[in-house]
Parts: sequence; structure tokens; C-alpha cells
Amino acid sequence: MPKISVGRDDEDREEHGLKGTGIIGKHLVGEKEEAHKANSIHFDLARPHVMGVFGKRGTGKSYSLGVLAEEIQNTDISQNLSTILIDPMGIYWSMKRPNDRAAGALEEWDLTPEAFDAKVYIPEGKVRNFEEREMPYDDTFTLDPSELSAQEWSMAFNLEANSEAGILLERVISKLDESRDNYRIEDILNLMDRFDFPEEVKNRLENRFMNAQDWGIFGEKSTLDKLTEREELSIVDVSVFGEMGSGWSIRSLVVALLAKKVLRQRMTARRIEEIDEMEGLSENEMPIVWMLIDEAHEFLPRDGETAASHPLLRWVKIGREPGVSLALATQQPYKLHPDALSQADIILSHRLTAKQDIDALGNIMHTYMRHDIDHYIDALPDRVGTGLILDDNSERIYPLQVRPRKSWHAGGTPDAFED
Repeated sequence: MPKISVGRDDEDREEHGLKGTGIIGKHLVGEKEEAHKANSIHFDLARPHVMGVFGKRGTGKSYSLGVLAEEIQNTDISQNLSTILIDPMGIYWSMKRPNDRAAGALEEWDLTPEAFDAKVYIPEGKVRNFEEREMPYDDTFTLDPSELSAQEWSMAFNLEANSEAGILLERVISKLDESRDNYRIEDILNLMDRFDFPEEVKNRLENRFMNAQDWGIFGEKSTLDKLTEREELSIVDVSVFGEMGSGWSIRSLVVALLAKKVLRQRMTARRIEEIDEMEGLSENEMPIVWMLIDEAHEFLPRDGETAASHPLLRWVKIGREPGVSLALATQQPYKLHPDALSQADIILSHRLTAKQDIDALGNIMHTYMRHDIDHYIDALPDRVGTGLILDDNSERIYPLQVRPRKSWHAGGTPDAFED
């Protein structure tokens, strides 16, 4: 039977075959309950991509993001890849455990339960929170406050840029950026007193920076570099911020600095790789980085802006050249930034029911759909894990059944039934 590979052009198919791919699931042939599994669907991992993973609650969106992470780890080119999984809900730590409860389902796919050597990173200042609750983690990370722009601080503090506090913030950060390479929050607070602004404005901004010290994400230097090691699956657990009113703003700061740093590193590495290629050398200077983001519409929203919006849009628009891939998972594709939707070259969508979300998906696919998007969704069997995969490279749509997870999935729905 012919092989199905999405995200790969004819030249790569001819030269590399299925090397550098992963298996996301199997092609469904037929409609509704008569649909049966046929060929495996491979997807390209060697080239940079923007991927959307969609589905209403309970249809397998987060589950499928975990399948993608597993395949990146198991591919035959994993030594040239690095994976960062942004986990706002605290559910992906379980990838360190084998999925023994799905052993039977895995056997039908000629697979076995497998634990993955994932490293769970948490904010350094939140260690006590995790240890008191006996929540597992492997290492910590810190951010350098001097790497944040005044605009990013403003968005984190929910300040209008043209407000008095926003103007004071801009002047303080600009002054520090001119005079030194690195500075701490204490330096920001000390400099603030030198500016001629009303005390009430200064106090309001000082309170915000003092609160920021309690976020637990800032240190003497950034330690984000360790998240891009070869063959490593780094799970950045930012679920602890869900208890704070500004939780999503803090999470967005983490993603913003991480996205900026990785893109900058890959752009530098790509220049070196180009020189090496001219001299006949082929090893990459730095691994190709995949960033997988759950609840992506909170970081890159359709309406408004977060600290992560601009850095992530840079990945969307120019990431192909330096070599960074982005997988954005959300229950509500309509709420995702339209540039991310339009630039996605691979879409994996489970069942959607909200009209706005269906229309958003249809607008992406309309150029090569024979039918309305509702037809393809209605034809899916009513089983968890079924969906559609859109390949912009071949301009094809495939109904599919996502394969079972090899590792434990902690994002399932709890119930009140007794065992």
C-alpha cells in the first residue's frame, strides 16, 4: 500500500523516504461507524513546521500533543532535535511513566507501553509549592529580568503604555538598558525614585515589581539554555501560576523569553550551518527545536496581545529559515491569532462543535475541500481520538485515528465512580 506522509514535499519523499518521520495514527477509510483503520500516517519531523492541534474538550487534543512529543523522541533523527513542551495545566509529567493501562490497545498497533526520559522544569521560586504537594519535577529554571522589554513588563502588569505608570516604566527600563547589560528587579526599584513622577504612580509601579519578585521566575541569570539539549524532552510546568489572578500573564512572560532566546540561538546557529554546508559538513550546530504549547490561544490570542504574542508570531512567520517548529494546541481555534492559523502547514483537528471554531478551520481548508468542513467532521466515527489531518504540502485532507499513547496520559477526565 502507498505510504502516507504529511508535511513533506516530493523531493524529500524521494530522497529520504520515511526517515525523519513519526507516526501520528492511521488513515480512516469509510464514514462514521463503518470507518476502519488503514495505512499509517507519517508526519515530517526533519523540517520546520507550524502545526495546529485542535479539538473540543475530551476529544483528544492534549493526548495528541503527547503523541507528537513521543514521536519526536523516538524518531531516527532524534539526535538532531530538541523538544520543549509548555504545560500550563501540569499534566505532562506523567510521560515519565509507561501507559500500562492501554497495553491492550497498544498491542493492536504493534506497540508497547513506554516511559520517556522527560525532564520536568519548574520555576526556581516555586520549589516549596511542588514539594509540599509532592508534585514531581526534575530541575528548575530562572529568567533574567533585564531581558524583558518595557512593553513586556507592561503587558505582564496589565498597564496601558500611555498611562503615567506605563511611561515611568518605559523611562526606567530605557535608562537601565542604556547603562548596563544586566540588572535585577532591585535595580529597577532603586532607579524609579530618581524620576519626577507623583508618589502615587511610583508606589503603584513599585507594588507591581515587588509582586513580580514573588512570582518565583527571576534569578541572577537566565537558565533557559539547558532546555534545548539534543534529544531532550523538556516539560516546562507553569501550572503553579494558575492560582494567581495574573497567572496567564506570568506564563506568557516565560514563553516570550524562551521563544526569543531559542530563535536568536537558532538564527546564529543557522549561519554557522550554512558555512559548514558550503565546506561539505552536514552536522547541525544546534538541534532543530520543536516547541509544543497547550492552551495556545492564551499565549497567542486572536484579540489583544500577551508578552508571548510577538515572539511566537516571529516563529510563525520566519521560523522555517532558522529551523524552529511550533505546535499550537487549543480547544478553540477561533480564539487563536489568525496569522498562526493561516501559516499552519499541518493541522490535526479532532471534533469541533462551536460554529466559530468550525468556520475558522474551514477557512484554512477551503481551497482544497471538496465539501464543507461540516461534512468531513460529521463523517468521523464517534470515537475518542478520531479527527482530520490537513497537509498543506500535498493539499490533502485525511480522516484518521490517532494512535494510543505509549506513556501515561494524566489529562483524562476524572469521575466519581468507585473502583
